[in-house]
Amino acid sequence: MAGINTNNRVKTAVFKFTCCAGCQFALLYFFDQLPETLELLDFVYFKMARRKELDEPYDLALIEGGISTPEHIEQLKRIRKQAKILVAFGACAAHGGVPSIKDWQRELAVEARVYPDPLLISSIKVSPVDEFVKVDHYLRGCPIDEVEFMELIRSIAAGKKPYIREHPVCVECKLRNNICILLMREGVQESMCLGPVTRAGCRAVCTSNMRACFGCRGPMSNPNIPEMVRTFKGKGFSPKDIEMRFTEYSGLSNEFSEGARAYYGRKAPYYRRKAA
Repeated sequence: MAGINTNNRVKTAVFKFTCCAGCQFALLYFFDQLPETLELLDFVYFKMARRKELDEPYDLALIEGGISTPEHIEQLKRIRKQAKILVAFGACAAHGGVPSIKDWQRELAVEARVYPDPLLISSIKVSPVDEFVKVDHYLRGCPIDEVEFMELIRSIAAGKKPYIREHPVCVECKLRNNICILLMREGVQESMCLGPVTRAGCRAVCTSNMRACFGCRGPMSNPNIPEMVRTFKGKGFSPKDIEMRFTEYSGLSNEFSEGARAYYGRKAPYYRRKAA
């Protein structure tokens, strides 16, 4: 990996777009949990953590949140030009996250629920970061995982390529000797688990606490979405439940939008093309 001077701390800037800021809160939590990893970073821009903003160049940009206004697009492109390494930080930046649910509905209808006069709003569909700029690395999840964060930062500081997990959450679930909740509770909505098609790296935190995987880390490599849909259908889940499960966190991924469209045949918000 080129670009970072490994003899110095990595000058880092943290930016927030459309999201709940939960991944930034997680980052603040890491200051106590991962002090040795955070010492590798020199935060020159991090609004949530610093009172005074520093007007200094940076090497690493952590981008939290989806892109939902024309101004966001321009700001994101300026950040890309400045940063040697850009990381999509969390589910919203990587896949649109919860805010992207609105992309499956009419824009004006969604805005009218919140604003008295939607015509005054310049909001556009929510998009992941890589819709507009090249992303070097992804830290997926809602929120991000501390072990994965540690692996990524140490790899960047060392000039190495980080380890990327391509297998499903089911692997991590089995390594923890969990009972499969998808098989254990047939016909119960809470067991509509997306673990078989979702990318690992969370250490199966939800399923280890008897909760179904919601797919916040996006699709694994080469997932079998049609079989996942057939499984849900065979267990009696409704078309609406299936659509909602696939669109909760990562519905803008091509793979999960395929699952959401499986029953209705409805056209997805758009078919994603990553920026070059």
